[in-house]
Amino acid sequence: MLIGVCDDNDIIRKEIIEFCHRFRESSLIQYEIVGFSSGEKLLAYEKLIDILFLDIQMRGINGVKTAERIREKDDSMIIIFLTGFRAFMQEGYRVKAFRYLLKPIKEEELAIALREAIEDMTKNTKAVVDKQGETVFVKLKNIFYIESEGRGTLVRTNLQSFDSVLTMNEWEEILNTDDFYRVHKAYIVNMEFVEEIGKYILLDNGEKVELSVRKAAKFKKACKEYRRRNAR
Repeated sequence: MLIGVCDDNDIIRKEIIEFCHRFRESSLIQYEIVGFSSGEKLLAYEKLIDILFLDIQMRGINGVKTAERIREKDDSMIIIFLTGFRAFMQEGYRVKAFRYLLKPIKEEELAIALREAIEDMTKNTKAVVDKQGETVFVKLKNIFYIESEGRGTLVRTNLQSFDSVLTMNEWEEILNTDDFYRVHKAYIVNMEFVEEIGKYILLDNGEKVELSVRKAAKFKKACKEYRRRNAR
């Protein structure tokens, strides 16, 4: 798990990072913490951040504009806004802010917000060990497909791909929902992202996945039922 702290005030940023360190020690929840002095530096960062403490009023690109840019690519990051004025709290609704913390930040309030954010993040998320031994938190709704790869698997999501030590059979147990279908001995797909079914399955990100001939008819029927269940 990766937690980001973005605030152009060095003192406040370091204080929040220290609060996060102390929370980690007391809660025994493992995560990394990374700090940013501007929205520009945050947006240039390449790793995926799970929970972000983001100051609204910053020099350069402000917190709301930064959050809007984040939401263009990542709908699942938990954003906790930091602000010195209640009037700015209305700004976060369109970027799906999880919480607001008013400055000066109180350690006990940050601890409550952080604990609730972690609980929310893990509610619909699976912790998966990749082949480097690191723990990756992946939201099931963000998985495009899973592909058999040697003794493990490749997990392709809307944000990243990673190698997992889990087998296809183990993934089938984890993905025990009506959203996923094993379309081939080497592929499990999320029906949410299926664009077209032919000789191959075309996903809405442009990728193609192999489809077993003997599973084609049942898969087409499953997709129709999925669309009907999720029609709005």
